[in-house]
Amino acid sequence: MIDLPEIQPVFIGACPRSGTTFLGDRLGALLNGRVTPESQFKRQVLMALRDKNTERAVAILENHYTYRLWTKRPSRAALLACDTPSEFFAKLVFPDGLKPGEVPVWIDHTPINLDNFSLLRDAFPKARFISLVRDGRAVFSSVRKLEWGPTTPIQAASWWAARTAPGLAASLTYPELCMTVHYEDLVCGNPDNWTKLLRFVSEDDTRMVTIEDLAKQSGFDVPEFTKHQHALVGAAPSVTRAEAWRHDLSPREIELFEVNAGALLDTLGYDREYQFPRYASRGEMIRMGEWPVRITAQVLTRIRLARRWRKVKDPAKDASK
Repeated sequence: MIDLPEIQPVFIGACPRSGTTFLGDRLGALLNGRVTPESQFKRQVLMALRDKNTERAVAILENHYTYRLWTKRPSRAALLACDTPSEFFAKLVFPDGLKPGEVPVWIDHTPINLDNFSLLRDAFPKARFISLVRDGRAVFSSVRKLEWGPTTPIQAASWWAARTAPGLAASLTYPELCMTVHYEDLVCGNPDNWTKLLRFVSEDDTRMVTIEDLAKQSGFDVPEFTKHQHALVGAAPSVTRAEAWRHDLSPREIELFEVNAGALLDTLGYDREYQFPRYASRGEMIRMGEWPVRITAQVLTRIRLARRWRKVKDPAKDASK
């Protein structure tokens, strides 16, 4: 192993279920970078490091639920010895240093990354950001099958719009640092779309991507806890992923999504199925739990999510027994 130079993060952000894990896996292969599990602890850790409180940063990390998914970890002493956020996360991402030929590129596919754009930009001068956009109807079709997301087209429409907005704002305000890409353009497997993206994140206008490159393995092992949600990660791009919502959703579900998020679909270039979609009736809103108990449904979702995470074992604590 060799000593670590300054880390080069690629932060992918999007509405959940937009393909961030898929994109992270593919970029890991194309950039020969390190793809890590989600790191939703970054904001809290970086705030502690900004206050020069490394002890607190380590404590936050060790007690955060998403860190339980990280099986490769540095020692506590190694993290406490770090002076800067870049050094801290370099130790975290590359706990054993770099292998010969490996570059210090960190691929982070945590969906909320663009919510923390300013903080991440200041902490990591070499960072590049990707705002990944996916058709909201496809996002709804995917997330409603899981235990933690919106289950109605009305709720999903506002959720998708809100979760997509931070990335769009970052790419509009800082186009030199953040690039918006469409999931559908990537899964079609066109090397030109991937070449454009790779040149942006690597700052190398000579980089080229071939069909063979898109089939390479990244070495990223999806955590067992979330493997059922990412069954297609590791496979080459396939256009069939983008169109499944057309037969998974009912016509009325599509119509209700479009009446609540049609303007954003239009702006992002997604064609509507309905030119004049109808709003939900009072009876439909009651049956879907949109009126008058939406807040109750949200509380129940949080409870289910908390119970789900409690099932995750902490490798470090297990090893100490």
